[in-house]
Amino acid sequence: MRRRLYFVLPDIKSAHTLMDELLLQRIDEDHIHFHANQPQYLGNLPKVHAMERSDVVYSAMGGFLFGAISGLLGGILAYMVPWWFGEVSLTVIPYCMVLGAIACAAWAAAVASAAPSFRIKSYKSAIEQGNILMIVSVPLRRLNEIRLSLVSKHPEASYRGVWPAEHSLFP
Repeated sequence: MRRRLYFVLPDIKSAHTLMDELLLQRIDEDHIHFHANQPQYLGNLPKVHAMERSDVVYSAMGGFLFGAISGLLGGILAYMVPWWFGEVSLTVIPYCMVLGAIACAAWAAAVASAAPSFRIKSYKSAIEQGNILMIVSVPLRRLNEIRLSLVSKHPEASYRGVWPAEHSLFP
């Protein structure tokens, strides 16, 4: 299980420094991403991909659920009013549910790929001011170690939180 750490960095030099620091701490390059107002400004740093830039996964899950419910209602309607197919068995209901779920999930994911992520939206003002957003996906067992290391060694990096949120079991 991994958690994403969010840091706002003031410039490209500090982004390169933190990238090197994370690589030395054995965080794979595939788990470090940067987001800037102008992506070409980042150079060879790994940029955020569509899954982090938009809410594709959540929209696809919502579309899947909506499509399954719509398919259930459509399947029941097809079973109850069989005038266009003749005799219809009960197997039409799961077929309609699967077809509706897949179609709505694909449609919702396609629409959501153009909308920005709700997590990145909260950093929009900092990014527009020329700062760089760094997203690091770390193993849960190393979360505090890496966060404290980066905060203590790099005061220019502004720690902005973790996703999914930190929880304390016993307050």
